[in-house]
Amino acid sequence: MKTILTLVLILCSYGFFAQKIEKIKLKGEKDFGKRNLLIYTPSEYTDQTRSFEVVYVLDAQSREFFDAVHTTIAFQNNGLRPMIVVGIASPYRNIDFFPKNVHPETVQEQYGELGGADDFSDFIENSVMPYVDENYRTIPTKIGIGYSNGGTFMNYTMLKKPELFDVIFSIDANFNYDKGQLVDLIKNQSTFKNSLDFYFTCQTRAGDSWIENSTVFNEYLKTLTDMQIEKELFESETHNSVFQQGVMNAFKAYFKFQFFDVQNLIEYLKDLESKEDFTLNKNELLRLAVVFKRFGQKEAAKNVLLNFQEKLTGEIEGYDIYALFETADLYFSLGFSDFAKKYFLYCDKVLEEKKKNYGIEKYNMGKKMISEKLKLIEQWDQQRIND
Repeated sequence: MKTILTLVLILCSYGFFAQKIEKIKLKGEKDFGKRNLLIYTPSEYTDQTRSFEVVYVLDAQSREFFDAVHTTIAFQNNGLRPMIVVGIASPYRNIDFFPKNVHPETVQEQYGELGGADDFSDFIENSVMPYVDENYRTIPTKIGIGYSNGGTFMNYTMLKKPELFDVIFSIDANFNYDKGQLVDLIKNQSTFKNSLDFYFTCQTRAGDSWIENSTVFNEYLKTLTDMQIEKELFESETHNSVFQQGVMNAFKAYFKFQFFDVQNLIEYLKDLESKEDFTLNKNELLRLAVVFKRFGQKEAAKNVLLNFQEKLTGEIEGYDIYALFETADLYFSLGFSDFAKKYFLYCDKVLEEKKKNYGIEKYNMGKKMISEKLKLIEQWDQQRIND
C-alpha cells in the first residue's frame, strides 16, 4: 500500500503545476481609475468543497513581488493552508501608498507624488475585496503585504482601518515619511481596535532613523494591542534584496503561530465556524491530521480530530482503495479504533467488489494487510475491556 507521506508528496508536487493566475482590470469608485490585478489560485482550488484565505500583495506592477509571495506559500505551508494571492498594481506607487502630508516640505521631497493612501485603501476595501469574495471561494481571513513605501501604507492603514486586514507583513517600511508621520499617528492613538491577529515587521540598515522610528512605532503598538508581533532586523540584507527573505520569514512565523500551533489552529477554525459561512469538512480535517502526523506530531493530529470528532461520522464514500486504506491507517495510528475498524471493513468490501481490477497478488496483499489491522484492533478492544 502507498504511504500517507507518499500521497502527500505527490499531491504537493502536483500543486506546482496546477496553479492558475488570472489577470483582470478593476475600476475604483468615482474618479479613482483602474488598476491591474493578478489573482493566483492554488491547485487545491479545483476541490469545490474548499475555501481559502486571501493574501493581498502590493506592487504587483513588478511581477517578481507577486510571484515571490505565491511561490513562498507553496513551499512553506506544507500542504496545510494553500491560499489565494491577489496582486494589486500601482503604476504611481507613492501616490497610492503615501497619506496626505502634514509638513509642507514633504511635497517637494516626494516631487508631489503623495497623498492618495486613503483613496487607495478605499479601493481595496470597496472594490478589490468585494470582487474577490464574490468571484472566489474565500475564507474571511485577509493578509496584507507591503514593502518599503508599501509597508508605510500597510502601517498607515492598520491605524486608520484596523479591520481591513487580519494579518499584516510590513517589509522594510519607510518610517521616515513626512518626518515620521506614522510615529506621530500612533503616539496620538489613545485606543486601537485590536482586530489584527498577527503582525510581522522587519527592517534593514537602510537608515538608522528608519530603524529608530520603527522601534518606537512597535513599542507603542505593543502597548495598544495584544496581537502577536514578530520583529526582525536583517543585518545581511539590503533594502533592495530584503523582500524575498522577509516574505519567507514572515510566512514561516505566521504559519508556526496560526496553523502549526495546534491549539491556535483549533481556536481559529472554531472561530471561523462560529462567525462566518464556513464549515470544516471531514476531508480537510483529515488533511490537517495527516500533516501534523507527517511531522511527528501525533498528539497534535489526535487533538485536531478529537476537537471536531462529530465531523468524522457519516457514510464512507469512494472506491479508491489506497486512499481509503490510508484514512483507515491514519485513524488506527492515532488510536481511533472504531473509525479505523469501520474504514478497514469498508476497504475489505471494496477489495472484494474490485477483485478483478487488482490482480491476485495485490488482492492477496490487501486482504492480508486489512486482516492484520483488524486483528490488532480486536486485541486493543479486548485489552480495553479487560482494563
